[in-house]
Amino acid sequence: MNTRVIRVGLGLVVLIGVVMAITLIIPSTENFRGTLYDPALPAAEINLTQGNGSNFRLSEKRGDIVMLFFGYTSCPDVCPTTLSEMKRVTAELGTDAEHVQVVFVTVDPERDTPQKLKEYVSIFSPAFIGLSGTMEELEKVWSDYGVYREEEQLPNSATGYLVNHTARVYLIDRDGNLRLSYSYGTPTDDFVHDLKILFK
Repeated sequence: MNTRVIRVGLGLVVLIGVVMAITLIIPSTENFRGTLYDPALPAAEINLTQGNGSNFRLSEKRGDIVMLFFGYTSCPDVCPTTLSEMKRVTAELGTDAEHVQVVFVTVDPERDTPQKLKEYVSIFSPAFIGLSGTMEELEKVWSDYGVYREEEQLPNSATGYLVNHTARVYLIDRDGNLRLSYSYGTPTDDFVHDLKILFK
């Protein structure tokens, strides 16, 4: 075999080894920890009512990152836990939190008026927005975001019923694209890590 070919081959092997070593020592910070939509999808419009009675349009939030969650005020566990998580995330972001909007859309319009939602999300942060609307308006939004929602009757309970629902947080980037989603129980650090990438 040609000696020159052997040298070139060995040189290439060494170069590949060096690149792999650097990759292992310095992992890429561009790897998102949430479920990535690739390519990103244009986020469907949300046109609902907020606590002060005014209209909310998702498209008017371009320039900010929106963290979108579907739940209800009578939820015993998943919803308050997730909103508490969002509170910790925004606290860890510092001044960047000014460009992150947490939006909570009800899956229980029968009980969740816009005013009730405003009072509920304000427990976690006065900056969070709660949204409600007619069943027709909400069904369109649930469908657009693939949200599962089903009432579970509780005849012997004062609450009357629970609502089983999708428990994912959806991240819409500053260009209005559905970029990432997160399962229930995602650690605070994972949210913060991904948001910092998007702020670069």
